[in-house]
Amino acid sequence: MKIKHRWQKITIGIISSILILLIVLTIVGFFFLKPIVSNRIEKGVLKATNRLYHISFSDIRYNPIIGDIVISDAHFVPDTLIYKRLHQVQKAPDDLLSIHVPSVKFTGVSPLAIIFTKILDINSVRIDNPTITVSHKSLPYNKTIDSVERKTPYQLISKFVKSLYINSVLLRNVDLTFENKESAKAKKSTIKNLDIQITNILLDSLADKSTQKVYYADDYTFSIKEINLPDKKQLNDNIFKNIVFSLKNRQLSLSSYHLKPRAGNMTFGKVSGGQDRAEVMFKNILIKEIQPEMLFPDNKLYAQTLSIDSGFVKVFNDKRYLRAKRNKVGEYPHQMLKKLDLKLNIDTVNISNVSVSYAEYDPEAKLTGAISFDRIKGKIFNATNDSLPLLKNPICKAQFHTYFMNRGSLNVYFTFNTPSKKGDFTCEGQLGSFEGTSINNITVALTKVSVQSLQVNKYVFKLKGDDYRVTGSGTLYYENLQATLLKIGEKKDTVQEKPRRFRLFKKRHVPTFLINNLVLKDSNPSKKDNLRVGTIDHTRVPTKSYWGTLWGALSQSLIQCVTGGSKD
Repeated sequence: MKIKHRWQKITIGIISSILILLIVLTIVGFFFLKPIVSNRIEKGVLKATNRLYHISFSDIRYNPIIGDIVISDAHFVPDTLIYKRLHQVQKAPDDLLSIHVPSVKFTGVSPLAIIFTKILDINSVRIDNPTITVSHKSLPYNKTIDSVERKTPYQLISKFVKSLYINSVLLRNVDLTFENKESAKAKKSTIKNLDIQITNILLDSLADKSTQKVYYADDYTFSIKEINLPDKKQLNDNIFKNIVFSLKNRQLSLSSYHLKPRAGNMTFGKVSGGQDRAEVMFKNILIKEIQPEMLFPDNKLYAQTLSIDSGFVKVFNDKRYLRAKRNKVGEYPHQMLKKLDLKLNIDTVNISNVSVSYAEYDPEAKLTGAISFDRIKGKIFNATNDSLPLLKNPICKAQFHTYFMNRGSLNVYFTFNTPSKKGDFTCEGQLGSFEGTSINNITVALTKVSVQSLQVNKYVFKLKGDDYRVTGSGTLYYENLQATLLKIGEKKDTVQEKPRRFRLFKKRHVPTFLINNLVLKDSNPSKKDNLRVGTIDHTRVPTKSYWGTLWGALSQSLIQCVTGGSKD
């Protein structure tokens, strides 16, 4: 091609110069970048951290054409001897970091901008499979250091660049260990398979004054697809799915939490030594207005609200296997909350569309009876186990609306004195009308009593209790009570080629006649008698749970209402 015009010469000269520069940068990048950059980075880290940390890496690859840099096998480790010296002069930090990163990739890096303007713009940074260990111990002298003495992130990088902007940082599959050395015995918390997304990082001379950024970025998003934690006895798995925490929004969401037993209903009792099988599923969990500064290093979850949108709790007891009896004093709900290692302070817990059921299998009748509370909706206020909030308000309150056996409307209210040494609580509520024969599912299987007719109009109760005693009252308003006492018989099935026996219930005629005519009252109030109110004075059986204790107290009033007597 013949060059006839000056603009052509200029154009070709510019293109040629750019090509030569790219070639030179490529050669430098591939052959000389590592020793040049390594030396500057290592010296910079030593100077910025008072020689506390060393950084090293095995390789740096640079492609100037597309602006990609890949750093391999990077280590960022503390020097323990330097830490001791800094501690002696009261300049050691509260936290020590140890980081290993197999691979770091930068995209969109412009070396010319760094050289001529000292402005570093990076499109993205991707860090794969990093291992991060944080060791924390609060040092008294750090609490009195004036904030002016602490170097800001911008002050640390200002010797290298005027400003730093990164569009996106992605840390994939992070293995994070937090070691808290506040107490005599260090506590370790480990999170695996963590992804961290950081957007629009900006460090410049005005970064510390910005009110639009959260720690110099638009947002930090932490996410884990799934965590599976088996319990100590390897009987159940605690499965958390799709955990996402936004630092800017200060909220944590989970798509589900599942307490999943490893054995089914009819085998769990055998493998567990007679324990109840409990399965829990909560969905669409959202925690709002979290205080991140309380999470680390204090290991406290402070939040405004926790919401559960749907779920269930299913408890199954197989009576073929005797449960080992143990003392359950001190295991009421608020007492168990107080014993948690994680300190909580949640203003309001919102629950909606949750069901709770309890079922028992009777080996003699070969039937399973179940009781359920369906479509539970409610709130829990002041759910806390931390000492300072409890000094201000020691009472946790709860209110729920549900449907007993998916029929009778039930409103119930609780108060729990969380710091009480005796486990003080109150419980009151009202159950609405329902057809009494609907409870035959559980009465036939577990008590061998069939309700022939019963119209419950309402049941009103009010209790006050502690670890040892429950007192109060309960009044059942009902009509047309008739019951049948049953016994188990056997009948031969002759239809099959090989005869087999199966069980069926038979009416106990004489006891049924006696109980309906001499023991049970037809109605409350009746035409002849005034309203019968059940008085509750129940001594807690130490081996009974909170809910078992409540049922023992309530049944005391129910028996008085339907019999007119005072015995349990």
